Amino acid sequence: MVNQLTMAIARAIKEQFPQTDIFTEQLEQGFESPCFFVLCISHKEHDRLDVRFLTEHTFCISYFPQKGNQECWEVQSKLNRLLELIALDDGSLVRGTNRKGEIHDNVLHFFVDYDFYMLKRKQPDEYMEVLNVYEKTRNGRK
Repeated sequence: MVNQLTMAIARAIKEQFPQTDIFTEQLEQGFESPCFFVLCISHKEHDRLDVRFLTEHTFCISYFPQKGNQECWEVQSKLNRLLELIALDDGSLVRGTNRKGEIHDNVLHFFVDYDFYMLKRKQPDEYMEVLNVYEKTRNGRK
């Protein structure tokens, strides 16, 4: 699921910023700015009733600007709207929460959480192959 979310985020960013490089595995040495780096920094699962479980994913999208902090704030404003709702490969939509941006060393770090419920695959019940029933009444009554 982390890979699907990463690719959905990258697709959404690519639609808004078609000329900008997007990295998802590692940042290449000697990269050219501007560019994005998408990284899942946290993934948790919490068991719920029966086959349900809650998954929590926290992503950090780093933006390396060409000009400076003003460009970072403009990109953060666009990312806020862009990553509020993303589409997965199967067409389902996932809402991003707790969206915030921080600038450290002239790099924008934009954080967003994607939390949703999923279902575990349940093993089918095994049935008995043969059941023989022997029956008789008490005291010989019918």
